[in-house]
Amino acid sequence: MSQFHIAENLKRLRTFYSYRQQELSDKLNISRQAYSNYERGTRLPDLETASELARFYNIPLDRLVHAKDPAGIIAESAPYGHIALTPVGSTIRMNGPDAKMFLSYKQLPENVQKEIRDYIRFKREQQEKGL
Repeated sequence: MSQFHIAENLKRLRTFYSYRQQELSDKLNISRQAYSNYERGTRLPDLETASELARFYNIPLDRLVHAKDPAGIIAESAPYGHIALTPVGSTIRMNGPDAKMFLSYKQLPENVQKEIRDYIRFKREQQEKGL
């Protein structure tokens, strides 16, 4: 019998794309608690809802349900098939490995994210100085 990984996949995809559970539950016309149950694995979405989620994230239903590495879904996507929105409304196109790295970053605690941002700033300053 196969193992379902839909709960962890839904959480990672939602987190990666910076959606709130309420936003997705509104799109699916279900309660936020029902969606939360999908992510916690206490309830499986029905086939129609799972299909709608796969279409929403533009991934095959089989990958949504069975993939053991949800970040792999992102990494195997088309080159520059991901877009990040900036606060001013412009977009940054990302390839799969960049998107996977960003997903990993978003899963870190805030204090670690700050350390990474500080390190990037430091490296950029070094590069500008020719070091």
